[in-house]
Amino acid sequence: MDLLQQPKRAEKGLIRERVGWRKRVNAWRKRSPLSPYWIELMWLWKAAEWLAPQAHGRLLDVGCGERPYEDLFDAHVTGYVGLEYPPVADNLHPEIWGKLAQLHGVVDVFGDGQRMPFKDAAFDTVLALEMLEHVAHPDACVREFARVLAPSGTLLLTVPLFAPLHQWPFDFYRYTPKGIEALLGRHGFVIQHVLPRGNFASTTGAMLSHWIARSFGADRVQHDGTVSLSRWRAPFVLPLVAGTQLLFKACERLSKDQGASLGYAVVARLASAGQG
Repeated sequence: MDLLQQPKRAEKGLIRERVGWRKRVNAWRKRSPLSPYWIELMWLWKAAEWLAPQAHGRLLDVGCGERPYEDLFDAHVTGYVGLEYPPVADNLHPEIWGKLAQLHGVVDVFGDGQRMPFKDAAFDTVLALEMLEHVAHPDACVREFARVLAPSGTLLLTVPLFAPLHQWPFDFYRYTPKGIEALLGRHGFVIQHVLPRGNFASTTGAMLSHWIARSFGADRVQHDGTVSLSRWRAPFVLPLVAGTQLLFKACERLSKDQGASLGYAVVARLASAGQG
């Protein structure tokens, strides 16, 4: 992995397409403790469930990806617009440009979150799940959030605190609660609620699982920072990954130490709305 890698077109897509039973099995594995991302994804889902009732009106999903949480928000909004950044899509899946028809209803607009192609006050809710760490200039992005939000609008976001490098080279920051408060405050936002995503046990279990998978199950590190698992070692390593995560997931209930967490979910509003 080149730590000085510059943004470039990927030589080979990282998102593998599978058909039939292999696709279903792989989807199940990714949602199970056999995936080293299991604890993280469980907490992201909980965060999205917690944020969804705060959404209203017309929603903009910045860095929408595959819109995995759209169903949670649909019941609370009148419209849902997904924005994705072209270089990130190209870096992960360079074949995407030949399959734009398949993206209908997933990515509505390709654009830069630091300079969005929308008029002022166009949305009632801005949703940004695990995307601010991927922006080189987060102040420019948050300034755009404030610009496209209506005066009564709501900003819903999640940010990581502990996570391996991912979507490299588009991985710039990690955030503490005071760090995100300072960033949002510079652009007129007042934080109303903050939810830690897990605790010290959650973080330890997730990071240990990644270490086991990367150290003993991987055959190579891919250009975006993720690893490709060895088909020969994975059957022996993944059960250990699963056991580790299940153990630390149980330990979550015994730990109240939030000195470390996987990240945070945040509800914020523009200062004028927050004071109303």
